[in-house]
Amino acid sequence: MKKTGLLKRAGVAVMTAALMVTAVACNTKIKVNFEAKASDYVKLGQYKGITVSVDEQAIENELIEKKVQNDLASNTTYDEVSREARDKDQVTVDFTGTIGGEEVSGFSNEDYSLILGTDTFVIDGFIDALYGMSAGQTKVVILTVPEDFEDAPEYAGSRIVYNITMKKVEQPNVPMITDAYVQEYFSCNTVAEYRQSIKDDIQETIDEQIEDAKKEAVLTKLQQNCEITGYPEAYLSSKQSELETSIKFYALMQGLSNDEYCQKSFGISFEEYVKRAVAQDLIFQSIIEQEDLSITDYEYKGDLESFADKMGFTNKDSFVEKYGKDKIVRAMLLQKAQDVVMNSAVYE
Repeated sequence: MKKTGLLKRAGVAVMTAALMVTAVACNTKIKVNFEAKASDYVKLGQYKGITVSVDEQAIENELIEKKVQNDLASNTTYDEVSREARDKDQVTVDFTGTIGGEEVSGFSNEDYSLILGTDTFVIDGFIDALYGMSAGQTKVVILTVPEDFEDAPEYAGSRIVYNITMKKVEQPNVPMITDAYVQEYFSCNTVAEYRQSIKDDIQETIDEQIEDAKKEAVLTKLQQNCEITGYPEAYLSSKQSELETSIKFYALMQGLSNDEYCQKSFGISFEEYVKRAVAQDLIFQSIIEQEDLSITDYEYKGDLESFADKMGFTNKDSFVEKYGKDKIVRAMLLQKAQDVVMNSAVYE
């Protein structure tokens, strides 16, 4: 019986040791190699306790006003007029586009309507040509297909001749924002009640925009507090390729080049946008070095699903398949460094 007891105790000891080995293995720090040693390119400044101010009321007012204007646009009616087309008019045109003397169906359309000053067109200069035209008038304009035109890449950079016929010009009848207007369209008694209903409907968006503004303000201050002494060329090149793809998606939606989109959205060129993105990563990598941050196997496995979801993936396995463990761990580490900055920030 004693022998059996010893065996039982030995079995428990073995199991305990095995569990300890498993725990140690799970808590092992994952080795991460970044493209460059950040401290060679960054002089780290204050990154904890950064103080910024964000006008939350202005953000709220802007979003509510945007919804008000969208509602106005939806309830605006148009009356046909015999004058020349001008800003805010809705125009209807027929047009054919020819390249090399041959009509291209993808660049031709009938009864095509757009609102001047609001809508965009994939070929620069097309909308400008519509201003001043009246119903029945025909115009020929020579334009250029964008160099990065992906819908029909075989025509990218080609000269295109448009034959445009103005069929109809309509002027807008924009409702006045009055109690009568909101009673008719939105079942609200007053304009104040209408605006409050908008606020209630978009509160989540308001909160997200405020958080984004706080984050942007802190990260801008962080870059101001740090000195970038150089940029690793390989890292700069890979970041440029990465951002060219992501920015192009949003730029094309607005009929803009990457550079035009960055100028419009951020007030800087695409090249400067890339440098700022690299600078931000280098600063976070310096914070990782300074704070001795790490990701363990346990953290990686535990956080992978939520991290994948945050990055827009519903399946963690497809997330890993696309980016690989090493790149994901680096992203997790950068997020940890960002959390160090954001969680200690002070908002006035």
